[in-house]
Amino acid sequence: MLLLRKSQWVIICFISLSSACRKNYDPPVIEAIHHFLSVDGFVNTGTNAISAFTLSRSRNLYDTATDYPAELNAHLTIMGSSGNSYSLLDTFGTGVYTTAPLNLDGSQSYKLAITTSDNNQYESDFVFPKPVPKIDSVNWMLTDDPISGEQINIFVNTHDPNEATHYYRWDFLETYEHIAFFEASWYLVNGLVYPYTNYDSATYYCYTTLPARNILLGSSIMLSHDVISQALINTIPKDDSRLDINYSILVRQYPLNEDSYKYWLTIQKNAQSLGGLFDLQPSEIKGNFHSLTQPGTPVLGYLSAGTVSEKRIFINHSSVPGWRSTIFISCPLKVALVDPMNYQIYNFYDPDYGPYYFSGAGLVVAPNICIDCRLQGGTNHKPDYWGPH
Repeated sequence: MLLLRKSQWVIICFISLSSACRKNYDPPVIEAIHHFLSVDGFVNTGTNAISAFTLSRSRNLYDTATDYPAELNAHLTIMGSSGNSYSLLDTFGTGVYTTAPLNLDGSQSYKLAITTSDNNQYESDFVFPKPVPKIDSVNWMLTDDPISGEQINIFVNTHDPNEATHYYRWDFLETYEHIAFFEASWYLVNGLVYPYTNYDSATYYCYTTLPARNILLGSSIMLSHDVISQALINTIPKDDSRLDINYSILVRQYPLNEDSYKYWLTIQKNAQSLGGLFDLQPSEIKGNFHSLTQPGTPVLGYLSAGTVSEKRIFINHSSVPGWRSTIFISCPLKVALVDPMNYQIYNFYDPDYGPYYFSGAGLVVAPNICIDCRLQGGTNHKPDYWGPH
């Protein structure tokens, strides 16, 4: 039998005790329950331009909720260096505050003042507006990625002939058309069945608009000219439902200075590692917003100002032959008996069903999710910029 030396026993005992006493260390900043105010927006100094800001609260590392809590009932004011001020309203109660169309003086500096519903006050530093060059083009390319497979990549291109921008940020709104599984000819109002008379009220065609979820940045500072070429801003995988009919993307371009670019670059890196724009930030991020009520309390956000450049493109399903999403919903049909004295009276027992069409046997009804595209998301009001069906 092999005997262990005394020194070996000492080492084994030390390792065992060390393992038994070891605990995971979670720094206080990670475990603390903080929901810091986060501000995302831009002072738009363009012609008849609307400035918009989204107020929400940051999430903690161990939060189970996936959404960022909107900051409601706040008072926001854009203040100019000459003393002018402009209020913002949360018109739809979503935490998105907007101005009326304004013509702000591009020679003034601006700051944003915020008073939240709990009477905490915040302000940004004054920032000087910066003009942005026009977007040269937004284009897309069908590629076959060796890992992701076939996909559409969407790019933006721009340049500043004055060689004065160098730092850029983009976001976008993507809108796609989708349809219900069945095109109903009738709809229900106050217990009576009426025929659809136009597409504006029908629930067969719908349009869903989604914002960009990632932070999109670009810089030409290391190049000989202020040019951004083929900057990737969005990717759509094969058979994605956004390309089932027609798709549009509105790209917006903002100018940044060096400090704001560094801020957003840090946010971008942390968002990629944690999964969200305003999740708990593991490294110190210093923006240009400050708490006046509780000095030293972090505020997430960096105010910038200037003009905004926009460009929209469309991608039709016909451009990606063979693509088709595989969304499946069970749509069993049933027949509702009709009142012989008034066929418009609807008395089907199941509220999850609605009128589809009349047949010789009575009124055929279908699950609401199969005849109302709005239940998939979006609205049945066609955007003004959308073409014919």
